[in-house]
Amino acid sequence: MKKNYIILLLFATLLGMLHADFSILVRGESKAKNLPETTLNSVRYVNLDDFSSVFKAINKHDRTDGRIYLHLYDEQFIFLEASPYYIFKNESFNMHYTLLRKGAKLYLPSVFISEHIKVHFGRMVELKGKTLTIDKPRDNSVLTIVLDPGHGGKDPGAVGCKLKAKEKDVNLAVCLKLKQLLEKELGLKVLLTRSDDRFVSLQDRTRYANERKADLFVSLHTNASKSSQSRGLETYYLSTAQSSEARAVEAMENDVVERFEGGTIAKNKYDDLAFILSDLSQTEHLESSNMMASNVQQNLVAGTRAYDRGVKQANFYVLRGAFMPSILIEMGFISNPEEEQLLVNQEYQDRLARTIFEGIKRFKFRYDRIRNT
Repeated sequence: MKKNYIILLLFATLLGMLHADFSILVRGESKAKNLPETTLNSVRYVNLDDFSSVFKAINKHDRTDGRIYLHLYDEQFIFLEASPYYIFKNESFNMHYTLLRKGAKLYLPSVFISEHIKVHFGRMVELKGKTLTIDKPRDNSVLTIVLDPGHGGKDPGAVGCKLKAKEKDVNLAVCLKLKQLLEKELGLKVLLTRSDDRFVSLQDRTRYANERKADLFVSLHTNASKSSQSRGLETYYLSTAQSSEARAVEAMENDVVERFEGGTIAKNKYDDLAFILSDLSQTEHLESSNMMASNVQQNLVAGTRAYDRGVKQANFYVLRGAFMPSILIEMGFISNPEEEQLLVNQEYQDRLARTIFEGIKRFKFRYDRIRNT
């Protein structure tokens, strides 16, 4: 009887070890973090939000097609709800157990941790029993911003009617001031698509941001209209233009392609990129782009007391292909004599830079909390 009891006790102990929660130890830290497991349909799972918190990963769910995006160590995994398969670096992998939803929560099969992570990240992770030792996860805070002074070189942008001020000069002046504020007050790495009066194609601007793994992309412009009475500030993020006014601004900013980048052939090339709008690796940033646009627009209006034309959506070529939250700001109408006078004024440029900075800062603090929780 005693022998049987000992056997049962050993079996229970072994079973408990097999079902023990994961212990995650980050290299360089002394205290391990607990990652709870749960049994669902006789299979061991971990809550996806718990996983993301421990690994400092980002997960986003697209309810339209059931895709779940998991960003870990600068890599992207694409899961499908109720499926055992996921995509990593354009290859398909099978966990043999489905990713499950229970109410509002998603659950990842534990086998992803015990078997798959090691395959994908090699020496960055080490598993002994139920203890996983991992490299320190990347800080997901906004660290690098690309500022894009619109137009430049052979492309002057819009030109004022009274002072003949050139949009390209105003855009660059404000960008340089904004760069100083972001670097000095937030300690960010700030890159410019152009730092002087040179022409840069629209496609090269976002390519530059992608290649440098920028966290945000901000393009600065000044507006123009056939009516000298048109006035005010507006901020855009990428989508299909929703109004006739937005379509007019979209057409004006995109016109640079036909005029300076090779005419109709070049335009067709950009139009062929329209599929990017449906590419979920980009559309996942639209919500954040909207939030950043709203923060910037609110601060711009409050700080300059200019007419509020609101946050709008348009299909700007310069925002296509930017795989990070991205916005385009129209800082006023250079075609309006009063606003043209303001746009060339150093103090007003300082105010524009300061208010845009405050909007970006406000967005950054909120965005960082979301990405690092």
